Amino acid sequence: MVESLSRREALQALGAGAFLFAGAPVRIHPADDGTFTVYTSKVELGQGARTELTQAAAEELHVPVDRVRLVMGDTAVCPDDGGTFSSLTTPLTVPEMRKDVASQRGAAVTSPSEWKVLGTEVRNVCGRDIVTGAHKYPGDLRVEGMVEGSVVRAPYYRASLISVEGPAVREGDFIGSLGHASEVKARWKAEPFPVDVSDHEALAAWFKANSTPPTEQPGARYPPLTRRGDAAKALASAERKRTSRFWVPYLAHTPLEPRAALAIWKDGAVEIHSGTQTPFPVRSEVAKALGIPESKVRIVAVNPGGAFGGKHRAECEIEAARLARIAGKPVKVSWTRQEEFTCSYHRPAGLVEIESSLGAHGKLDAWVHRNYNSGAPALPTPYDTPNISCEFHRTPAPVRQGPYRSLAAVANIWARESHIDDWAVAAKIDPWDFRMKNLADERLRAVLEKLGKGPGGMACTIEKDARIAMRAEVAIEGKAIRLKRFTYVGEYGAILNPLNLRNQITGALIMGIGGALFEEVRFDSTAQLTRSLSHYRVPRFGDIPDIEVHLIDRRDLPSAGAGESAITMTAPAIANAVYAMTGQRFTRMPFS
Repeated sequence: MVESLSRREALQALGAGAFLFAGAPVRIHPADDGTFTVYTSKVELGQGARTELTQAAAEELHVPVDRVRLVMGDTAVCPDDGGTFSSLTTPLTVPEMRKDVASQRGAAVTSPSEWKVLGTEVRNVCGRDIVTGAHKYPGDLRVEGMVEGSVVRAPYYRASLISVEGPAVREGDFIGSLGHASEVKARWKAEPFPVDVSDHEALAAWFKANSTPPTEQPGARYPPLTRRGDAAKALASAERKRTSRFWVPYLAHTPLEPRAALAIWKDGAVEIHSGTQTPFPVRSEVAKALGIPESKVRIVAVNPGGAFGGKHRAECEIEAARLARIAGKPVKVSWTRQEEFTCSYHRPAGLVEIESSLGAHGKLDAWVHRNYNSGAPALPTPYDTPNISCEFHRTPAPVRQGPYRSLAAVANIWARESHIDDWAVAAKIDPWDFRMKNLADERLRAVLEKLGKGPGGMACTIEKDARIAMRAEVAIEGKAIRLKRFTYVGEYGAILNPLNLRNQITGALIMGIGGALFEEVRFDSTAQLTRSLSHYRVPRFGDIPDIEVHLIDRRDLPSAGAGESAITMTAPAIANAVYAMTGQRFTRMPFS
């Protein structure tokens, strides 16, 4: 059963003793039994946010972890701080939570040197329920009188409805069924893509032809244009120049649990339980789609079985709410695996072009990095180059696209680190030495020092303010790449939970194997061909190499984001390992 509070009950639960902070990311309510309830709109997606935020509150309250209860992602009782994405919980929400909690004691936040709870290996506070099956995911939700709903879908990516027959329910262009959509017979007219999406060369050319040059946006989290010196002039006069071109395809998020949402109407208002990452933006989407005020929509986030950036939007929430309003009873919509593949947005495909020059003593002199469509994250280079122009060129999207773990950082870092390795070989300098020669950031240099020289291929970067590096060792067996070992070093400032951090790094590295070696969403002229896991290869246990994770704990520095950063190392380290072994340079993902 869904644990559900009315709006009045929710406000009463906060009570007169609640501490409300305008614009703050948390609310805190002390109880007479010595426990504390903390309210935050952050959501647990498997990245450990619930445990980490519980630790942060317990640290500043000076109580054990089991005295803190977190209420997450409920728009009726939690403050709005945007959502859960982009590895922002650790660097932004945790410090604000600590300040808010400490202020209730009339004290400053606890110095990291005196941490008793933070900095320790606290296990997942929901771990026992997860492994015993007691934890309820969105797909497990049930309420009395509930019916299962489904949506009638076109077999094409874009289509217009011609006719419909059978037990369908309709609301404008929306066609659903309170039962099985297969019982409804609909006829559709296919609408072709504006470009041949199945041909990556044609799509790359279309991106470039339809792109918009970037403009500088000072202060942007992911600036679309970063300039220093005069890269064009430096390249024009350079004697040693190199150009590279790279392509990344569309990827599916492929969470273990497809989307699901349960909608309950009462007195003209709707309450929706789902696995969303962004309850407040989803509330706005639902209200707009249904033509009702936001005050009539309550979103309750339920820990989903994976998201990876794929559960930002209000797809199944709107569908469930529409069907429940038509049916006059609670309705749950659970997407099938095919719907999860074909109805959700994808990681953007993208073209990356790099042109650079090498000056005296193996030092980079000019660097131009252009990304078309994929995105601006990780676009600025960490290398100490006097003349740079790092550019993100926006383009129209023929396929629905959106956030994915690390956004475009995988594409941009893979392209950059491959290009760097090519220069090291051309300059006859060891790849480790070449990077050290061109890096000024002392934190990243310290990470490389800890990684050291060794066999295989390497990569490094600054991502989400973390300094990270990895070495991959591979074997070539026929046409297959076998992964033997990953050695990873990360410096994330002050580490809040070493156990959770290692788990997140390990999971991200494994997820990166899929995008590097296997994964690609395929299309024909009118439809998406990738519709099941039998046609979409994700990493398996047999694909996983030995993984060593080494951490540098800097209690003197702010904590950096960790949930997304490590995935950026997998592809470039593998690509450079194969290049070191065979001389073959991969310029298109997936490598296999």
